[in-house]
Amino acid sequence: MDDVVAEREARRSFALGVLNGTAFRFAEALIDPPLVLTWFVSQLTSSNLLVGLVAPLGNAGWFLPQIFVSTRIQRMARKMPSYTLAAVIRTIAWLLLVAVVWVVDDPRLLLVGFFVLYTIARLSAGLAGLAFFDVVAKTIPARRRGSFFAWRQLLGGLLGLGAAWIVKTVLSHPALSFPRGHAVLFLLYCAVMAPALATFALIREPPGVVVAEPVTLGEQLRRAGRLLRADRVYRRYMAAWLSLALANIALPFYGIYAKNVLGAPEGMVGVYVATRVVALLLFNLPWGRLSDRRGNRLVMRLVSLGSGLAALSALVLVGTMGLLRPQGAWLPYLALPLFFLDGAVRPAQILTGSNFLLELVTEAERPLYLGLSNTLMGIVVLISGLGGLVVDFFGFAGLFAVSLGLCLVGYVLASGLPEPRE
Repeated sequence: MDDVVAEREARRSFALGVLNGTAFRFAEALIDPPLVLTWFVSQLTSSNLLVGLVAPLGNAGWFLPQIFVSTRIQRMARKMPSYTLAAVIRTIAWLLLVAVVWVVDDPRLLLVGFFVLYTIARLSAGLAGLAFFDVVAKTIPARRRGSFFAWRQLLGGLLGLGAAWIVKTVLSHPALSFPRGHAVLFLLYCAVMAPALATFALIREPPGVVVAEPVTLGEQLRRAGRLLRADRVYRRYMAAWLSLALANIALPFYGIYAKNVLGAPEGMVGVYVATRVVALLLFNLPWGRLSDRRGNRLVMRLVSLGSGLAALSALVLVGTMGLLRPQGAWLPYLALPLFFLDGAVRPAQILTGSNFLLELVTEAERPLYLGLSNTLMGIVVLISGLGGLVVDFFGFAGLFAVSLGLCLVGYVLASGLPEPRE
């Protein structure tokens, strides 16, 4: 009887988690940071540094806080309350951002308001990150997690096609001049995000293992340092994962290259979003099945190859434009393969950044491992925001070459990892 109840609860948690992820993918497609938000900031400033910071800052905000809250999370038998609190802060920040974008006309004030509220929203998401993964680990069996994340991506991707159409329609609508169109997209994002957060909070989280003795932040940081020195497999995993994360330094500039060099109009953002979503749909479930059946080490190696192919394609495009100097309204479509390749590997990036580590560590130490991993990731992702400086000094070709080299480093490191299931 207990097995029947456990299976029923696992199915319920699976369904609620997939519904949460589906709505979230749809919401994220409406504000797609490497495209929509980066394009938004590029309209307010000519600084490549600020433009390149948008997507990395969003990711870093999610990752950075986690080691600092891991001491508190480890002492909680149930982590869902911390997720709920962070969800409330996140929603308020986005609603304030809608108001700022709609009301403020001064580009400098608008730029400051955007970065402040966007940072708060992403930091609050980071506060919920440990709770999210701990709840998933307690309620979704290990051999279903690949399918769990894959279904979240697949169904969200289907809705993402509609989101791409919405983005194109809103940003090209004559009655919604800049930045009003973006304010509408941010409001739609809030309208979808809030119910998505509430759906995940409905999961019935069982109590888990807690660290009985209080652990100070200083002691947690010292434990994290000892962990890095002692656990060779974890250290290599982190080096591979961080290399692949840093390789994303080029990602925000695929759209900027299309805008500045290929002459892509604003409505083309929706086409690029749709291209990425279509690739995600095509490759999503195969990645999940590969993860479930063959493990996540292979997935990580293939991610490095796929991301490297995108960077190589960007280099070829830069070289072609420099040598042939073609002209025509069709030029923005030359960037479509870059967004297709990015969409194809994106579901696998989620698997390598979560499932591998969830299988590698014990439940009691999970918050420490996840907190340390994600905080280190946040630092590296924030560093990747310096891609604008690379463009200033070495051009787009230099940036794409750096990304390609980091992908190759990630592949070599991932090839030396063991498979946790074995």
